[in-house]
Amino acid sequence: MSIMLAAITDKLELVTSAAASVDVNVTYVDIGNATGPTSDVAKKKDTAISTAATTGILAPSAAGTQRNVKQIIIRNTDALLSNDVTLRLSRNATVSELHKQTLAPGETLVYIEGAGFTNPKLNLSDDRAIAEDTTTYRKTAKGAQEVADRAFGLENHVRRLLIMIDGNRDVAELSVYVRPGELKSALTRLVAEGLIETAGAGDRIPGRVTYAPAANDPVVFAGIKTKAMADIRDRLGPVSNLLVTEINSCSSPLELRAKLRNLESALVHLLGPAEGVALARRIGSELTRLIPQTSAE
Repeated sequence: MSIMLAAITDKLELVTSAAASVDVNVTYVDIGNATGPTSDVAKKKDTAISTAATTGILAPSAAGTQRNVKQIIIRNTDALLSNDVTLRLSRNATVSELHKQTLAPGETLVYIEGAGFTNPKLNLSDDRAIAEDTTTYRKTAKGAQEVADRAFGLENHVRRLLIMIDGNRDVAELSVYVRPGELKSALTRLVAEGLIETAGAGDRIPGRVTYAPAANDPVVFAGIKTKAMADIRDRLGPVSNLLVTEINSCSSPLELRAKLRNLESALVHLLGPAEGVALARRIGSELTRLIPQTSAE
């Protein structure tokens, strides 16, 4: 699937159903009708929406230029409200609906050129499968160029993952560097755009130790949950019951990491910004702490 703004009357719009905070990032390349790409550097357009409205998220291209959309990220950043989002393409006032999705608090909708709308809801089953994958990737020459000079306009979380890919870290180790639900789409994009490729045996540093999250051990994870619930009870007393129930219901580190953003918003509201953020980040750091893995003999 491709999205192209081919005329000066074409534009992309997002319809939101609620007054919930939504962040939109569009990555695109301008292409001259006769000359090809006008620049090797992708451009980005960021839009913050906080009302129920129809909002333009990418303006028309200039005359003689087509605007090729490479990626769209739509994230519901509201801590409480869900939002029905509808992506539309308007061509000279003729509107086509491209995709509609209900985003719960913290959820993200991603469009990638060639792949379409991927991972529209937080899909922890994808991350569970990938996080057990021992495949390693290495940067291509194009990927190394992106790290050096931001040539292709990657979003921060995709760029962070690219930086950490070195031909030695396997997918399980890389999983801690992105949020739950983002790993599959980020790897898919990096491979599709030719920024990474599967590493060969010769790329790995001999004797290099493999790392994985300590919280993957059920005993360690249980200890993290117990400490987090105790800390919240100590600070909040009876008000903590709902938050403690949410933490206790998590059956895996990925599930707790997925809930942590909303938990942080609640902690900030109840404890204040400094203490609330510090507590949420401590829990997050314990969930993503890496330890060396013992090789089976």
